[in-house]
Formats: sequence, structure tokens, C-alpha cells
Amino acid sequence: MKKLLYSYLLSSLTLGFGFFQPISAFAQQIDPQTNVESKKDIIEWRYKIENGKLYKRLYNASKDEWIGNWILA
Repeated sequence: MKKLLYSYLLSSLTLGFGFFQPISAFAQQIDPQTNVESKKDIIEWRYKIENGKLYKRLYNASKDEWIGNWILA
């Protein structure tokens, strides 16, 4: 019975003191001129109509370059 009482007392003290620890947090100001680079490329389809036929081609808007060739849509 004493073991159970001591283990209960020890666990309640351990858990009780863990909740009363002070936590400090500081706000950080962000420089508005900081450049943010996206890690994922923005890829989208571009379309054109030539001789009455619709064509499409992938375009990487992040790097301003074409991907692949024009294909019939």
C-alpha cells in the first residue's frame, strides 16, 4: 500500500510541476524588403489557335521558359 501511495504522490508531483514552467515567446519583425523564393515551380498550360486547331504547351512561369513542344489539344 505504501508503494502505491508513494508512486501516486511522486507521479502527481512530477506532472504538477511540469505544468507550471514559465514559457517565454518573442515576436520577430520581418523586413518587408526580404525576398521570398518559391521552392515549387509554377507550371501552367498555355494555349493557342493555329489554322482553326487548338494547341497547348506547358510553361514554367517561375523560370519563364517553355517545357516541351506544342501538342494538339
